Amino acid sequence: MSPNPPSSAPRRPAGRSIIVTVVLSILIPGLGHVYTGRYGRALVWFAGALIIGVILNQQTTLTTTALVILSVLGLAAAGDAVVLMKRFPKAGP
Repeated sequence: MSPNPPSSAPRRPAGRSIIVTVVLSILIPGLGHVYTGRYGRALVWFAGALIIGVILNQQTTLTTTALVILSVLGLAAAGDAVVLMKRFPKAGP
């Protein structure tokens, strides 16, 4: 028997804060993923936000709608980053 039984609770990546992850993802979708070391997902979230932003920018009368849609996208990216952080911790610094 090992002296330390494995914990069933997932761990956060070492030195990574959930609050920082959420704030970064809300500011720029994908940035929270970069912070947690998930570069592929970061690229997908950022590219998605960029494409949506460009499409919505074509509609000059929809600035409030664009802001709401991009805010929801940022919150979704934050949620995804936190779920990944909790479910699949990455080893390393």
